[in-house]
Amino acid sequence: MFTKILVPFDRSTHAQAALNEAVDIARTQNATLTILTAYSTYLAWPGVGLGGLSQSIYDEVLAASHAAGQSVLDDATSQLPAGMTAASRLVDSPAAEAILDESNAGGYDLIAMGSRGFGDVGSLFLGSVSHRVLHSSRIPVLIVTARAAVRPVTTPSGTRSSVSVR
Repeated sequence: MFTKILVPFDRSTHAQAALNEAVDIARTQNATLTILTAYSTYLAWPGVGLGGLSQSIYDEVLAASHAAGQSVLDDATSQLPAGMTAASRLVDSPAAEAILDESNAGGYDLIAMGSRGFGDVGSLFLGSVSHRVLHSSRIPVLIVTARAAVRPVTTPSGTRSSVSVR
């Protein structure tokens, strides 16, 4: 049984699917949710740096990164069903590091995350954030992929099922 679930969120379709799964698990097991959004102000590419930037421009870059991260976090919490609440964490750190640090410090017993996200260049290759979290986490990790839209269908006998819509 899970009691405390960490949900990394970045607005990707996979993260949205993971949030939906986490909500279902939280409802059925009376667990609490924490939604985490990581943003990074680290400029990782060679030749890109802050040399020549004034302190005020640097501060604007930091503020814009923080505001964008907060917007993503606000979007996630607005998707929760009526009556459900979640704690939220906004962290200035590379995504995998932020997720692992929070999971270790926060007493979670499950991480529910998307298989791919909108991370930095390193995340373009085979879902590197989810891969690193999966292989480095000390707790169970649920990796969720976004599927084609699913809609309920009522069959002639009156039973309900679902079909994928592509």
